[in-house]
Amino acid sequence: MKKKHGFMRLMAGVPLRILYLISDVAYPIIYYVIRYRRRLVRENLRCSFPEKSMEEIIRIEKAFYHHLCDVFVESFKCLNISDKEMLQRVEVVNCELPERIASEGKNVFMLLGHCGCWEWVQEVCMRYKAPKKSCEIYKQISNKYFASLMHEIRSRWDTEQIEMKQTVRTLLQWNAEGEPFLCGFLQDQRPYTKYKDEITFLNQPTRIVPGAEEIAKKVNAELVYLDIEKTARGHYRLTFQEMVLPEELKEQPFPLSELYFRMLEKTIRKQPEIWLWSHNRWRKWDLV
Repeated sequence: MKKKHGFMRLMAGVPLRILYLISDVAYPIIYYVIRYRRRLVRENLRCSFPEKSMEEIIRIEKAFYHHLCDVFVESFKCLNISDKEMLQRVEVVNCELPERIASEGKNVFMLLGHCGCWEWVQEVCMRYKAPKKSCEIYKQISNKYFASLMHEIRSRWDTEQIEMKQTVRTLLQWNAEGEPFLCGFLQDQRPYTKYKDEITFLNQPTRIVPGAEEIAKKVNAELVYLDIEKTARGHYRLTFQEMVLPEELKEQPFPLSELYFRMLEKTIRKQPEIWLWSHNRWRKWDLV
């Protein structure tokens, strides 16, 4: 792929320790001056953690904005970061799981949430031996410049990028080719679909989209969950986990999708500040 953003890649060559200084400067501007979506973030936190005091809510809120600024510079750094540095910064645990599934001739659907630096998650494909082929689903950005920039950022690992509307057609074609593949699904944002199934997620009625679960049935794929932890600034641990259905979920319409949200909630509760609270996940009109 031809690289287009030469100046941006040059700027991304600045060491992360310097980029984090930029993040430190950006944080008070975004939090105190611009007040980027602060009302929404506060409301999401209060509704999700009614047991927490306002002092604790504000602590998480500030930590989230600090982390969000870090995510911006970490994502930007994808334009110019070495494999050696990524190896030092991202730990991947239990690669045996996707390798075992691929050895059985099945495809792998990796479900995760917007935790940590989700742009760094593709590093997992550098750590397992199989499947050889991997992809991620993305939603088209209307601004052509930023769409091009994000495409280049996400192309660092040479994984296939599939536009959301082309997901089913592309994965059906790949499955017909017979070579196992891994596909990543971020399923924690508000769905724009016909589905109206709801669960309780983070103490709130939440509409779910069972896209990965439904597509998996068509392409012989097994679902796994990717747990994300921030172990230090600029350091993450990504852990593949099996999705084993408890008895009480087996009769649900979309049991694996509900299990995904249960597992994601555990991830969030461990480190609430690293989830994307600025997304309008619980728009009231969406649940009427």
